[in-house]
Amino acid sequence: MNFLSLFNTSVNEGLEEQLTFIETLIKRIGEPDLWINIGQTILFALILIIVGYILTRVANRLIENFFKYKAKSRLKGSDKRNNTLINVLQNSASIFIWFFIVVAILESFNIPVSTLLAGAGVVGLAIGFGAQSLVKDMITGFFIILENQFDKGDFVRVNTSGTTVAEGEVLSLGLRSSRIQGYEGELYMIPNGTINEVVNFSRYNSISFLDMNFSITEDLDQVESILESYLESHWREEEVLVEPPVVQGVQDIKQGEATIRVMLTSRPMEHFGATRRMRKRIKQYLESQNIYISVPTMDINDFEGENDEV
Repeated sequence: MNFLSLFNTSVNEGLEEQLTFIETLIKRIGEPDLWINIGQTILFALILIIVGYILTRVANRLIENFFKYKAKSRLKGSDKRNNTLINVLQNSASIFIWFFIVVAILESFNIPVSTLLAGAGVVGLAIGFGAQSLVKDMITGFFIILENQFDKGDFVRVNTSGTTVAEGEVLSLGLRSSRIQGYEGELYMIPNGTINEVVNFSRYNSISFLDMNFSITEDLDQVESILESYLESHWREEEVLVEPPVVQGVQDIKQGEATIRVMLTSRPMEHFGATRRMRKRIKQYLESQNIYISVPTMDINDFEGENDEV
């Protein structure tokens, strides 16, 4: 009986404590000062969010204006390089501003940020070994930007341990990853830490070779002379060419055809279209001079003779 009485007494005390807590909570919720403080805190947080938005816009505009003035100076640099730096600096400024805005909002709600940061430091130490790839990505991204390996808008080929993982136009470059759009519109999201080799096709003028086949019965010296005369007077019609084309002469003779090669020098990554358009123009001009591109033919007389013998 003594045990049961003690048990009942403890249960009653527990119920009384719960009722007291609930009554205190209801009384606290009914106090106007509580809602006034909550409203003021929420209003302050909203003001901080608006301030963060304004500061972000101002920082982005300042960065853009800085590079606009820089583009007009002697140290203007390339447009692609400037666009890349604008993108990286704007992202960094946004992260910096919003970090302090979030900290200020947490402090306004009486959340101990210092304690959270201390706890985050311990957790960060615990997961640091698992975040090695992230650190590697950011360090590699920093050196890609510092060494100016490629910029936004460049056409690149990215290799990892000798294997091509992406080839196309750089859409964006960040500290952690890069985005590259391929020939057929495919999008590659590549962690910077996996980038071992970069082939940049957009830094220097592109060179292409235009091969045209003619019958060996043609006067090849005359064909070369006509080509040189035409290209010398009409090469500026192709706007992307930066130098007069060079007729390099007979490249090969095979199966009754002589291949004459023309070297074209164009702006970076413009050689594909320039080669196609120049091939069409040269063909049309040569036909006006009664010179025709050869068509592969096959002599079937030998085959008929072999059939007769059989």
